[in-house]
Amino acid sequence: MEKVGEKMEEKVWQFIQKHHMLEAGDRIVAGISGGGDSMALLFLLLKFRERCGYEVCAVHVNHGIRGDEAFRDETLVTKYCADRNVDCEVFHCSVPEAVKKYGWSEEEAGRILRRQAYEQVLRQWKGNKVALAHHQNDQAETMLHNLSRGCGLRGIRGMLPVQNGMIRPFLCIERREIDHYLKEKKIPYRTDSTNFSDQYIRNRIRKHVVEYLERNVNSKTVSHMAWTAGIAAQAEEYLCGQGERILAQYGELLPGEIRISDDCLGEPSILRMYGFLQALEKVSGYRKDLSGEHLKQISRLFQKETGKQVSLPGGTTAVRVYGGIIIRKTVKEKVETRKKMWTLPVPGRIQCGKAFWETRIFSYESQKIPEKAYTKWFDYDRIKKTLQIRNRRPGDRIMVTAQGGRKKLKDYFIDEKIPREQRDELILLAEEEEVLWIVGKRISEAYKITEFTKRVLEVKYQGGREVE
Repeated sequence: MEKVGEKMEEKVWQFIQKHHMLEAGDRIVAGISGGGDSMALLFLLLKFRERCGYEVCAVHVNHGIRGDEAFRDETLVTKYCADRNVDCEVFHCSVPEAVKKYGWSEEEAGRILRRQAYEQVLRQWKGNKVALAHHQNDQAETMLHNLSRGCGLRGIRGMLPVQNGMIRPFLCIERREIDHYLKEKKIPYRTDSTNFSDQYIRNRIRKHVVEYLERNVNSKTVSHMAWTAGIAAQAEEYLCGQGERILAQYGELLPGEIRISDDCLGEPSILRMYGFLQALEKVSGYRKDLSGEHLKQISRLFQKETGKQVSLPGGTTAVRVYGGIIIRKTVKEKVETRKKMWTLPVPGRIQCGKAFWETRIFSYESQKIPEKAYTKWFDYDRIKKTLQIRNRRPGDRIMVTAQGGRKKLKDYFIDEKIPREQRDELILLAEEEEVLWIVGKRISEAYKITEFTKRVLEVKYQGGREVE
């Protein structure tokens, strides 16, 4: 008859294979507190190591909260690892000091300090994955916590089996299965006394919500919630893909900002919302603290006059402009930047702040002119003076018609409905006051390739938003 432990092992192993969590050559950093969940995880990681051929390093963090009890946990972990010739790194920190210094909750401080310890070991030990012992009961608590604060599908999906370099092999099993496994395999562990305190939110959710639901509503509450989390994860993945489509179809990606056209208003509201989310994440690299209300504020901007804006988390701003909105990273004005100017080497290569420029000259033999936003061809023989890389200045002008019609750059910006806040940030390639190229926008008719062109100046621009 198959034992409970063997059944659980096979379930976890199948889950690991399904999500490609462990592979030969991996160097796994395992978070081991000394509690039952993490000790069972370490036991299984060492057992499965024979099948995969990876290495394991245990990391134990003493949070400086429980005095002698915490040192007994530490002793258990270090001895268990030493007896099995497993590398073990121990970190001592002070959660109370972090709470006082940064204003975090104890739970948040502990989570952040543990993460910092894992990242340090990953770097020093050259690890590539962090293994954590979260299980389905933890998933249920996470979902309920997120729902109580207000969340979308990302909050309902909870934790993912594989996420940002972290693997969670136990998300396929419940805590009661782990308890049976600990007894069957006689795995030593210690119980954290703070698990019984109502001081912590997760404890209150576990004791007064999840356990109540299991006893009085449905004994399979936890497994049903885990199934729901999986469905939510699939829906979230699909909608994120649709958000990327919205950006590709209606968005224009520029350094430091994304412009979204009014044309997106024909799409379903939920897809637009995910497009906005993707844009905010790309611009700021940040998604935490974004709420449904923030997305509604962006949507309402489409109905407002140009110039209206809303501030968003992650140091971003959404601004209503002609024909759409722009989501950008908030940038403080740098007056000194506007005064800088660079001479473009011809031929050659130059770095201007974060941007690179590269030029070459070649004979024109009716080659096809490339239709690239940041590679342009100019009639080299029409250029008589030194070329400058700079921002706009009074007196700048550009030829806008083949018949020689010119406009002041200021008038061109107004006619093209380029927002005032963008104009000083645009990069120009100019010959004194004559503008050859407004980077990312257009080139002058005066320098375009014609049938009479003999030599071509090719200019390539890469990266950077300002002349720095």
